[in-house]
Amino acid sequence: MDAPEITAIVVAYRSAAHLGDGLRALEAGCRGQAWELIVVDNASGDGTPALVRSAAPMARVIVNETNVGFAAAVNQAARAAGGRYLLLLNPDARPQRGCIARLAGELDAHPDVALAGPQLVAPDGTPQPSAWPAPGLLTLAYDALLLHNVMPRSRLRMVGARSDMAIDVECLSGACLLVRRAAFEALGGLDERFFIYYEDTDLGLRARAAGHRVRLVPAARAVHLLGGSSFQDRREFRLRFHESRRRFLAKHHR
Repeated sequence: MDAPEITAIVVAYRSAAHLGDGLRALEAGCRGQAWELIVVDNASGDGTPALVRSAAPMARVIVNETNVGFAAAVNQAARAAGGRYLLLLNPDARPQRGCIARLAGELDAHPDVALAGPQLVAPDGTPQPSAWPAPGLLTLAYDALLLHNVMPRSRLRMVGARSDMAIDVECLSGACLLVRRAAFEALGGLDERFFIYYEDTDLGLRARAAGHRVRLVPAARAVHLLGGSSFQDRREFRLRFHESRRRFLAKHHR
């Protein structure tokens, strides 16, 4: 069998409610591509391995005995990947027709592009934050107060949502993200000190610092349901979110 062009990586943590539909949508979105699928179950305890084998029999499933975090699970799958591009995909993200091909086309056309992401939209088509500037202290304060929950279209977080042209950006959402594997490996993968959250922002900044470009491709679209791959316990969500924010602040704003 020929080597895959794309390795799709899905990290599952208590996301069974969305995972089956997500994998079927992914398979439809990858038609015509040479691809493979790796799903990492972060000790969900909700029957995820059996669900994956039913919804996507071609998938490889990595089962962790404990929740090692999103970044570590992605790195784990990347080490087992055969594709030259890595598609990071949340269980609640649904690439639309042509999305993955457009992202791959962007990387094919521009060897200096390391990361390409689509415009994320809500199920009703409303644009969601997909790309944003490097977070300064003001943006980190905005995140600290969780203001994106009440002002999701804030200019602090929205970049390029009104444009149909691919543009260079500083940071992309990891909900649906195509990454050049060679660049990913050269950068050391995701920083596992970020258990979850901010690891995508950190990756974008490190990629640009290493001389790579980061591109938002609004013609590529992915529906993001939000909440299907995160913590059901809101207290745990806040703790993890603020822990990663503090780590990001310490790493990038000393």
